Amino acid sequence: MKTKLNSKLFALVACATITFSSCKNETESVSLLANPSAVGFTNLRKNALADITLTKAFKAEDGITFETDKGTEVRISPNCLRDNSGNMVTGDVNLSFVEMYDRGNMAATNKPLMGKNITGELLPLVTGGQFNIEVTKGNQKLRSGCPFFVDIPATLTGGIDQDMKLWRGNIDEDGELTWDEIKRDVGGQGKEAGINANTESATYHVWASEFGWTNVDRFYNDARPKTQIKVTVPAEYNMSNAAVYLSYEGERNVLARLDTYDSAEKFFSEHYGYIPVGLNLHVIFTSESNGSLIYAIKKVTIVANGVINISESDLDITSKSNLVNIINNLN
Repeated sequence: MKTKLNSKLFALVACATITFSSCKNETESVSLLANPSAVGFTNLRKNALADITLTKAFKAEDGITFETDKGTEVRISPNCLRDNSGNMVTGDVNLSFVEMYDRGNMAATNKPLMGKNITGELLPLVTGGQFNIEVTKGNQKLRSGCPFFVDIPATLTGGIDQDMKLWRGNIDEDGELTWDEIKRDVGGQGKEAGINANTESATYHVWASEFGWTNVDRFYNDARPKTQIKVTVPAEYNMSNAAVYLSYEGERNVLARLDTYDSAEKFFSEHYGYIPVGLNLHVIFTSESNGSLIYAIKKVTIVANGVINISESDLDITSKSNLVNIINNLN
């Protein structure tokens, strides 16, 4: 018995250390997955976001021009920063900047592309890039007292799209991100923000006056009839410890999310029936097991009121970087 137990433990460690793919069909290993933890899943997402967060120190009175390895440029003017009381800030401050253009990192960090239309429905967006700016002095988050500027290379998302709009990201108490289009305030009372598609430089030129999550997007368009689908999952998974995303075939700049969960029948879905019938897509399931990332991906063709099943035998353990690569290499 001792030899048999040690063999099981060795097999489990080997699977987790290398990748789980070579052990995927061994039901003995799959059954040893730990029950998912909501805290553990949240921490995996936080760590994934930290991995792609860029930081830069500068003097508030000098401002900063900062260019990332991807060619995105951020410009904050001198003497532009304010504290929570509206006072001008001077001295050492720190810029944190996150940029995302790919589905893989959006899934790993839980930053999908779902925007509200004029009736409040959450529908998939096509992105020209999303970013987040924070500036801090010590532990205090600072505000912008004047417009700042971000120039995003359109080549990162396939070239200029003249239909792109500017969106602001809102994160709810459960940590879920949704996008609202930034409308120009006719009365002039709102914060200044906007976007220009510069064909000469092949960039999206963004200006805004509020730090936080911002996105260059438009709604995904498809004339085919729409439907709702159900994605069933094992009983231990739910909205707090797992997520289901949709990667549309041929649309590398789209990552939708199923944002409802039925606790009685154990399935993920959404409210509005936004998925085109006949569309080829990949269903991406993510969760965690004992601090490790687990996932399953299924390629499907959407049928009306379709049901896609994710079972325990579909689950793999992998690293964040490997999952990002897998998702980014989907059709």
